[in-house]
Amino acid sequence: MRKTIERTVCAALALILALAAPCALADGGWDCPVCGQTGNVGNFCPSCGSPAPEEGWTCEVCGQPGNTGKFCVFCGSPAPEEGWTCYNCGQTGNKGNFCSNCAAPKPGSVTPAPQTPVNEHLEQIPGEAELVKVCLDRVQASSYIVNQQNPIKWVPENAVDNNETTCWQFSARRGLNGQSWLVLYLTAPEAVDMIWFKNGFWGYTEKGDDQYVINARPKMVRVEFLYAGESAFRDSEQVALRDESRNGWQRASLRHRENVTAVRLVFTSIYKGSHFANDVCLSEVMMVQKAPASIAKAPQAEGAPVIYESRPEVSGCSLLMRLATRSGPGTEYDEPGIFFNNNWQQQKVRVLGKSYDGSIWWVLVDFSNGSKGDYRIWTGLKRVDVDLNKLKEIKPIGDGYVSPTGETYRGPGGKYAKAKVTISGWQPVKAYDREKGYVEIEFKQGSKVYRLWVPEAYTFITWK
Repeated sequence: MRKTIERTVCAALALILALAAPCALADGGWDCPVCGQTGNVGNFCPSCGSPAPEEGWTCEVCGQPGNTGKFCVFCGSPAPEEGWTCYNCGQTGNKGNFCSNCAAPKPGSVTPAPQTPVNEHLEQIPGEAELVKVCLDRVQASSYIVNQQNPIKWVPENAVDNNETTCWQFSARRGLNGQSWLVLYLTAPEAVDMIWFKNGFWGYTEKGDDQYVINARPKMVRVEFLYAGESAFRDSEQVALRDESRNGWQRASLRHRENVTAVRLVFTSIYKGSHFANDVCLSEVMMVQKAPASIAKAPQAEGAPVIYESRPEVSGCSLLMRLATRSGPGTEYDEPGIFFNNNWQQQKVRVLGKSYDGSIWWVLVDFSNGSKGDYRIWTGLKRVDVDLNKLKEIKPIGDGYVSPTGETYRGPGGKYAKAKVTISGWQPVKAYDREKGYVEIEFKQGSKVYRLWVPEAYTFITWK
């Protein structure tokens, strides 16, 4: 009886000791947490029959071994955090949210700041936090003055080339009652809040004369808007420009407008030039939207290359043979006729552009046929003495439809000959030019392909 009591007391003491301190696994086996027997190698203690302790983690607070859950079975403390290896410096055993060696954050522990999506149709303006530039796809003008030595010297694209020492130049002799205008086509429908100008020509002549003074400058501008899904400009505002040079941008505020696809500037009055009284110059113009700079792409560098290309023209080109023509650049287009059969040596034409059909170059010529009217049509390069490098390649600038009409012309209306082609039904078209209220369209009717001019009122064009 006494021995039984002694064994029971020993077992109880061993259990208390086991609960108060961790059991140590000897290299040669395990220590019994009940009776203290060491070197056990089986699943049960050979002295008292107690089972081997379960593998698990040891509590860092009370020392309880064999814990297998998320909390200590004796004191309730949480299991120690598993260490992680730093991806930056390779430090192992890290337990917090940051590496103990280099302070790099634990993967997944730091939520990155949300990235603001960049609008590729807007551009940051240096020094402006809440104003952005509205990007342009192309420009179009009523006219520009042609320099014979450099045909593209005064093209309208100079007004949007990020270079204030170049300019667009046009003649006010054409009129200032709707005849002189510049259209800025946006890359996508956008909001417009302001329009900025650098008025006049900010350059100097080789002799040092101020080009701003000797040339004319815009004074009053009517700003008109074209909206997405519409075909006519409307909703105009008047802007008065100051007669000042090299004093930064002139900023004109407008009413806020959404879904603008193009802006037309109609010049209604000018400041006369001291030498070239009616040669009107505009160095730069920019459409501006009130928006955080963070949503716009990085600004284009000053003096960046011109990304647009105007349609330069070469006047006074001689013919090399009689003028066989097509309405478009290829033999699949209809034939307006053959001109100057017997007197081609005495004729001069104006060449407006070029196009390659896969085998030969074609050039767009403009000429008068006397009382029969003017023509703006195509002929093969071999028939005209012109430098092809001075011409722009002509491409479509819009798509849409034309309604039935008999008003078809061989040029932009007015003095140009009628084409005598009736468009019999609604036709899908490509648009190639837009001038004086007329649109140049290409369409197929029957077995023929035509490129003709029609009044803009008959067209429904989505401009690129």
